[in-house]
Amino acid sequence: MTTLVNAALTVRRGARWGAGFLATAAFAVLVLLGVFSQELSALRVSHTLVIGAWVAVLSFRASRRHALVKSRSGAPIAMDLELGLLLLVGAHAAVQVGGGLSGELYPLVYVLIAFLASFARGFAGPALIAAAVGLEAAIYFVTEEQSEPRPLLLHAAFIIFFGLLNLLFTRAEIARVRERGKQALDLEKEKVKDDTRLFRLVAAPSSSARTDDERLLRASVEEVHHQLYHVLSLVQRSLDLHTCVLMMREDDGDALQIVELATDSDDIADGPFGLSGAVGAIAQRGVAMNLKNLKPGYGGLCFYRSPARVSAFLGIPITKDGEVTGVLCADRIGDRPFTARDEQVLELVRGQVARALENERVFVQLEKSKREQSILHQASKSLGSALDEAAVIDAGLMAAAEIAPYDFAAITFYDAETRKHHVKRAVGTSAQKVDGLIFRDNTSLTAMAVKNRHYLPYRGDFDPAQQTVFTKRTNLKSMRSVLVLPLIVREDAIGTLALAAERGGVFTESARATLSVLVNQLAVSLANAAAVKRLEEMATTDGLTGCLNKRQFLIELDQKLRSAERFGRKLSLIVTDIDHFKSVNDTYGHATGDVVIKELGAILTRMKRETDIVARFGGEEFCILCEETDTEGAVLLAERVREEVKGTIFQSELGELSVTASLGVATFPDHASASTVLFEESDKALYAAKHGGRDQVCAA
Repeated sequence: MTTLVNAALTVRRGARWGAGFLATAAFAVLVLLGVFSQELSALRVSHTLVIGAWVAVLSFRASRRHALVKSRSGAPIAMDLELGLLLLVGAHAAVQVGGGLSGELYPLVYVLIAFLASFARGFAGPALIAAAVGLEAAIYFVTEEQSEPRPLLLHAAFIIFFGLLNLLFTRAEIARVRERGKQALDLEKEKVKDDTRLFRLVAAPSSSARTDDERLLRASVEEVHHQLYHVLSLVQRSLDLHTCVLMMREDDGDALQIVELATDSDDIADGPFGLSGAVGAIAQRGVAMNLKNLKPGYGGLCFYRSPARVSAFLGIPITKDGEVTGVLCADRIGDRPFTARDEQVLELVRGQVARALENERVFVQLEKSKREQSILHQASKSLGSALDEAAVIDAGLMAAAEIAPYDFAAITFYDAETRKHHVKRAVGTSAQKVDGLIFRDNTSLTAMAVKNRHYLPYRGDFDPAQQTVFTKRTNLKSMRSVLVLPLIVREDAIGTLALAAERGGVFTESARATLSVLVNQLAVSLANAAAVKRLEEMATTDGLTGCLNKRQFLIELDQKLRSAERFGRKLSLIVTDIDHFKSVNDTYGHATGDVVIKELGAILTRMKRETDIVARFGGEEFCILCEETDTEGAVLLAERVREEVKGTIFQSELGELSVTASLGVATFPDHASASTVLFEESDKALYAAKHGGRDQVCAA
């Protein structure tokens, strides 16, 4: 049934995707037959019907492509080829109406080829050029019955020329536009990073910064620029200044950069500027400077391209924690030196600038903390609601990606008894060679993180030549940032969360702190999932043998019987019992009896098929439920089990021991129509085997 359904779905998909090509082939046949030629002008009504059908098919396939483009799936390249062929056939139909390949409408083919080659994706462009040449050759030799190849070769050369020219030009132009857009975006990001460093909002974001962080920093930088410009413009107008400029020191402290200014001059330089002249002296000494009666052409003001024509200059250092971080400068034109009152005003402006930067810095930190808390809260909810191990791991990896985007991640488990590490789940780059890896304690970052109960390496920087994540053979050589965090439950390390990225500086101090909180929640959730799994196993399996218990077996029996009844299949039940088991307990003790029961469970589990179910029904009695198995097949399996039990030698304190088993078989619907009846019939067959001499198999 499944095969038929899959075949039907395949045919349906093929028909859906092939409909456009079939319609194109039909229209092409009409063109090759010369239906649109002037010689068949009596078929104008047929022409109208064919053209209407062509327009309908083209509109339908175009709307279908548009819908796929708007959807997440996107339109396949084959659909571009399909629409291109439809347009090409339509163009040749129009050319045929206008007098054929030598008619006045033929240049329409060149225009269409140029258009299709420009906008078709992937292989569709070259394929359409080849199709255009092939279709024209068929029309030339078959429809128009020409034999001279030179005109066709000339047309083909122009088709290929126009097609390849537009194909290469358009794709090169698209690539150029994309590259220009990428460069502009990169420049904008770099500008935000530079301004972020200059304003000391946070540490400069790395190339792995999350989109939300980039938006936050961009908004903060814009807000700081707005506030600074408003303050500087107000000061310029109030004090009648020529230029009022705020300059900040770069990270290395060897240069100054203009971050905002209000000026009437068109001669402002771009920077950065070295620590020279009056401005450099203020930055180095950390003291204010008031210069009066400057001569025209003074060259000590670095923020002008050419020697300044100002007559007075006032500069005040901006400090943070005793360090000069910038300089606030003001100058005038005319014979008006700066007074003590002007210095006081500029001092107030310096305080306003410092407060604006500090307020925005605090805002950025609060927003980042808010976002991290939101991520941890969502992760806590996801981890709390996940009851199985796979769901917990998925939630943990998803939360880790929100905190620090990684290229590789893995969850490892550690067995303290065997001192072995097991990579339970690995995702991302190089995940295939690591997933499922088992290795002993070594000097790897994973083993050392478990041993020390602290994340490694210290700053998250990774050197594959000196450090190993798991083993030397599977080392992550392409990674530059690695962080291995131990999963600790009640002071015991149960494994690790290993993250890696191909960029450097990904795991910042803030990210490491947040990830440390996450792994604490992840470790507890994994321990809870393991506890839930143990409880489920205890509720459904027998503690001695590991087989299903009586309660769970009866549930499985009802479900399998309903399925067999619905689909008209056989279902056989085998019941087995150890012969004279009471004498085994009386002679050898209950401990030996438990060994015999456990071994019988292992024999049944080993000999059953993958779809069979084995359960311990009680005491020394076991059941095997066999799907799609008739009585004959069940008896054969029961005989193999009986012989295996009989040939097994058990060791005890009183010497070697061997036992036999009796087995009963019953089959649905041959012997019973309900689960209770099926079990009763197989039990009757078991007692018949025992009364018949034991060590045998009987069917109902």
